[in-house]
Amino acid sequence: MTRWGLVGFGEAGRVIGGALAASGADLAVHDRLLADPDRGPELAQAVRAAGARPVADVAGLADRDVVLSLVTPATALAAAEGFAASARDGVLYVDLNSTAPRVKEAVAAALPAARVVDGVMTGGGIRLDGRRIPISLAGPDAGEAGRLLCGAGLSAAVVGERVGAAAALKMLRSVVVKGLEGLWTEALLAAAELDVVEPLLAMVEETLDRWPTRDFATMLVTTHVGHAGRRQVEARMVRDTVAGTGVEPLMSAALVARQERTARELEQAGRRPGEVPPTLAEALEVLRSLPG
Repeated sequence: MTRWGLVGFGEAGRVIGGALAASGADLAVHDRLLADPDRGPELAQAVRAAGARPVADVAGLADRDVVLSLVTPATALAAAEGFAASARDGVLYVDLNSTAPRVKEAVAAALPAARVVDGVMTGGGIRLDGRRIPISLAGPDAGEAGRLLCGAGLSAAVVGERVGAAAALKMLRSVVVKGLEGLWTEALLAAAELDVVEPLLAMVEETLDRWPTRDFATMLVTTHVGHAGRRQVEARMVRDTVAGTGVEPLMSAALVARQERTARELEQAGRRPGEVPPTLAEALEVLRSLPG
């Protein structure tokens, strides 16, 4: 039977740890607060209530086959360094913290005896039931980690062979999701100044509802290659419209910069305006080959 360890019993740790324990896993949990004389007893009780065994010293995880790290992003590296002295050769250490790829690489470097796997949680985040949280894994031993996690009732998939790839994937997802957050915020603030919030929502809704996500992304990027020249003019008008409402056009200014750069580089490369690549892969290759 696989012996599981968990470092960190905060909100995310309780969700994932609870799901593991509910599956019948042999789970030991370390959290630095367990050594706190005031808060430790209550936390230890919560760990036991979840069906796991609390260990106040990280050395108590030395016999574990798999150790999951679910601490705060700021302490992810420190947690790995703290476990390093206790890590036995070949232990599978799955860092599930939301950090940049370089931090994942530093975690791997801090644990030379361990087999480090880069992991991230996406989708609905920790609001979901622990068994339904999508976990993406990367690294040479990600396949084994995925099999073990799925065998314990969790949802895990391998997305890359290099430590840091899963973290990069989550960061790039945030480019889109948090970018949309910024775009919506700016557009709706400007719309509120003009009293057109509902019409704007309806207009964008009609556009988005027409397209599956993959098709929409393909349409946007392929036509970006074909029409950046004229769209840079439109983007400037967008920026000026937002600014005219009194809302600072932070996102709109970035749109202008992106359109202007692509238009300038396409012209330098001698590409004809209006020439739309037939596929997303071809569009990306065109953009990657621009002089920069």
